[in-house]
Amino acid sequence: MTEGPYRVGPWPGLTPTGALILLGCAIVLGVATTLVGNPRRALPDLSILAVTTLIPLIFGTRIVRAPGAASAICGAYLMPRTLLSLMEPGLEPPPLLLVPALAFDLALWVRAADVARLAHGLPRRGRVWRKRPRPIHRRLDWWRAAFAGGVYGLVLSAVEPPFAMLYGAEPAQWSPADVGLAGSLAVVGCGLVALSLSARGTAS
Repeated sequence: MTEGPYRVGPWPGLTPTGALILLGCAIVLGVATTLVGNPRRALPDLSILAVTTLIPLIFGTRIVRAPGAASAICGAYLMPRTLLSLMEPGLEPPPLLLVPALAFDLALWVRAADVARLAHGLPRRGRVWRKRPRPIHRRLDWWRAAFAGGVYGLVLSAVEPPFAMLYGAEPAQWSPADVGLAGSLAVVGCGLVALSLSARGTAS
């Protein structure tokens, strides 16, 4: 399964098989969030939620090796899940996973050359012919994978506590000390889990 060409052409450029893999990971993410449930307290719910929800995102990213795969998985899960919570008042809304997934993708894939290319998109006077930009070689090093995992845990730990208290969680269970400790555990746990991304090859 990890040997197949799941991308064709420029980003997103997924083959049908690659898209099915991302949808399958979205289903796994839905099962994981259902089993874990929405966090009711900082310790240990927040740390468990961060590590558990990151695993399907890493699985899809490692197989497809496409920038934005984690955000695509998260969006494919959140869209129907959010609609269900709107139609069924007794069903709690899903955790806020899209912002951490976007932060994970940015930390994992963005390079300095990407930022430099933004200048070519700015409007300029006159027509200037430029060379076609060369593909950026993206190697998923262990330190970048660990950093991206830590970013996911950090962002989720920042956005989820206010959301949980908004929907009725006890403020006493979300004290700053508990949130800080849970966030630290989430950063370390997600960083260690994300190290598996550096176990195979390169991606362009």
